[in-house]
This record gives sequence, C-alpha cells and structure tokens, in this order.
Amino acid sequence: MWSCSLVLTFLMGGIDRDVVYSQPGGERLQMDIYHPQTLSSEPKPAVLVIHGGAWVSGKRQDMATMCEALAQEGFLAATVSYRLAPKHKWPTMVEDVRTAVRYLRSRAAELKIDPNRLGAAGASAGGHLALLLGASDSPTRDLAEYKGFSSQVQAVFNLFGPTDLGNDFPQSLDLMFAVVLGKPKNEATEIVKNASPVTHIGEKSAPVFTLHGKADPLVPVKQAERLDAALKAKGVEHEMRLIDGMKHEVDMTNPAVTSALTEALNWLKKKLASSVGAAQVRTVSSRS
Repeated sequence: MWSCSLVLTFLMGGIDRDVVYSQPGGERLQMDIYHPQTLSSEPKPAVLVIHGGAWVSGKRQDMATMCEALAQEGFLAATVSYRLAPKHKWPTMVEDVRTAVRYLRSRAAELKIDPNRLGAAGASAGGHLALLLGASDSPTRDLAEYKGFSSQVQAVFNLFGPTDLGNDFPQSLDLMFAVVLGKPKNEATEIVKNASPVTHIGEKSAPVFTLHGKADPLVPVKQAERLDAALKAKGVEHEMRLIDGMKHEVDMTNPAVTSALTEALNWLKKKLASSVGAAQVRTVSSRS
C-alpha cells in the first residue's frame, strides 16, 4: 500500500497546492489536492483528509502519505487546513471542514469528481471531525459559503478519533478540552454533547470504518466501542478493527495495522464505488 514505487507513480497525477477554499475573517484556509492516478474520463470519487493535533496543532501536510495512497488507488484526495484553538473555539473547526466539503462539491466539474461519491478520513482530532461530516444531524450553525451543496459525506475512515467527549478521558486532559471548547468541561455540558459524534448519529449517517489501538493512551479504546454501539443502535454499518498493542499512532511496522489500512482502503473503494443519488448531496437544510 505504501510502496517505494508510490512516489514515481504519484508524479503522474499531480498536486494542486495551497488552494484557498475559504477566507473567514480574512484568514486564508487552504487545501492540497492530490489528483488520481488512473486515466479515465469518468468522474472520480473524492476523499477529504483531515489532520489531527487535538484541535490545537497539526497541519494538512501531515496527511500527505494518506493522500498519496488514495490518489494511487484512483481517488481525488484533498488534505485540508482548518482554524485551531486557542485562537478559535468550537465549533469553528467542524464548520471549516464542512465548508471544505461544500467547496469540493461546488468544483466537481473542474475537478472531475462525482459529488455523490465523497468520503472523509482523519486521524485523532481529524477522525473526530470526519465522523461529524458523516453524521446525519450536523452540530453546526448554517454555513454561509457554497449554498446549495451539502456538507455530509458518504463514507468515513476514522483513525482513533474521539467520539464521546464527555466520557473516558482522564482529568489531565480537561485543560486541553477547555482551550478548545472555550470553558471547562464541567461548565460546558451542552457544548461537550454537541461536539461528540455519538450525539449526532442517525439512521441516515454515513457508514464508518474505524481503526483504533487497544493501548491508545490518549483516546481510550472505549471511545471506538461507544461509537460502534451508537452506530449499531441506528442501523448504520460500522467496520471496526481494534489492534493489540497499538498506541495513538499508525505503526507501519505492525502487520495488523498495515492489514487494517489495506482493508480500510478497499472498504472506501467499495463504499464510494457508485452514486448514492443526487438528492442526498444537493438538498441542504439549515444544519447540513
């Protein structure tokens, strides 16, 4: 999946770097767009790839390897920057990535992608945001940009993302949550609920593939299990791979991890193989 020949092959597809998708308050939000390798006149599926960093750090370039792998398999992959705490508070982060989804759909013709076959993938905080993009009940205010285009995706690859911010996390992380949420967790019950993907799962939520380490010291594996239970309760498909010894990282020396990544890539290809119907992505409510 991550072979040395990837670099040579990838050069054929090309990258559009530093593409501005939004300028809230004059701040330029950018994405890097990795074009698919395969030569075809048919519109391609696309995946928005979201970096981690506890909503306070990280950069879109951290996800370059994942984008390269997706492009090699025929996807258009866009890794995106979003506004971070402490300068910006929740729900700024999710609103930015939702705007990025709308941007891609609004440029579907020029990017040669199918707006009905759009997924999201992310690690840690990026996985959390990707899960919210797949939720049928959006935890955000109405978005001002790219009216008429939905921000819900059709499939989600979640790598050890937080799913229920109100449970399982050690008290030592309360300060970090306060920085992101704008107030201490014990004073932000509704914000914590609103920011938790499990709260927003509905029958029309997108299917999810989760990869999580059983030894994760930052996002407890119980978070993946809570997600699994919530998705199953609503009848939403969920594939989950819990890896023995895996911490809060993608360890490519672990055969179980590389096997799960291959499974996830094949799963994304299957889930985004056919259109889900234009009505789903063109109908936008005040919360989508």
